[in-house]
Amino acid sequence: MTVRLLAWAETLKVTGPLGWGLTSLACFIVFLFLTFPYGPLQNRLLTELNRASGLEVRAADWSVGLPAAIEWRDLVLAGPTIGTIPIEAARATVGIFQAFLGRLVIDYGVQFPGTAQTGSGRASGSLTMASWSLPGPVSIKGHLQQVDLATVLKPYVSHGTVQGDFMHQWDNAQGADAALKGEGTVKVEIKDLIVERIAAGTSSIPSLTFDRVQAAIACRNGACDVTELKGDGADGSFTAQGRVLLQEPVQQSLLDLTITVIPGAGFSQKAASLSLPPFQPGTPLTFKLVGPMMAARVAF
Repeated sequence: MTVRLLAWAETLKVTGPLGWGLTSLACFIVFLFLTFPYGPLQNRLLTELNRASGLEVRAADWSVGLPAAIEWRDLVLAGPTIGTIPIEAARATVGIFQAFLGRLVIDYGVQFPGTAQTGSGRASGSLTMASWSLPGPVSIKGHLQQVDLATVLKPYVSHGTVQGDFMHQWDNAQGADAALKGEGTVKVEIKDLIVERIAAGTSSIPSLTFDRVQAAIACRNGACDVTELKGDGADGSFTAQGRVLLQEPVQQSLLDLTITVIPGAGFSQKAASLSLPPFQPGTPLTFKLVGPMMAARVAF
């Protein structure tokens, strides 16, 4: 019995100071969370998103989430070419300890509206900045989980869901167009895609339907190589490769793509309105798409 009492007493001598130390550390962490400048940070994030994307980003409301997060509700992204893109909710979880060391690390999640299936209609990933003043390296990576393209690409797309991954990094010290000069990759898969009529120079591309589209793009120093772009469906199939030279604004980016189309019967009828040779179902036709993205011309 005496031995047990002595052992218990020794334990108290160790756990007593240790317990007080852990309690003090916990209080310090809670103090950091409570005093963290969430308001200035969320304003800065929205400002930088406006600047980097060239879009107008508005949030109806925001709040602080636990353990250390900023939550926005009813966001709207607006631009002259995309119209308005609604976002149901967005959450940015801040790396507190990295922030106090001078780095900004944010894990983000975006929920798009109109999604009934749990886990779909989401974009998630991370954003890392070398410093709070944002003069140095920036990197972003993310994952798209069954995002409804009709929500984000109206009026060009009326149906389709996209899933894929992307990453991009750049150095803000290189100027206002630093993000265009960065490097990164995009790989996506689109299912059940319906592209609506799109103007192409003096004519317009008819509505097209594809069961599946796959794309892989690698960008570096303002030039994006299309390493994979293919699709197939009721209107036939196509493959494309080439390069896109990024410009500011992005809709003025220059295309230099070689496209091979194997038309189906449906597309042959739709293409009659284009200034192109007749499409024979099942017969491959190769042409080039060159010039500004929103006014590209077809060349043979």
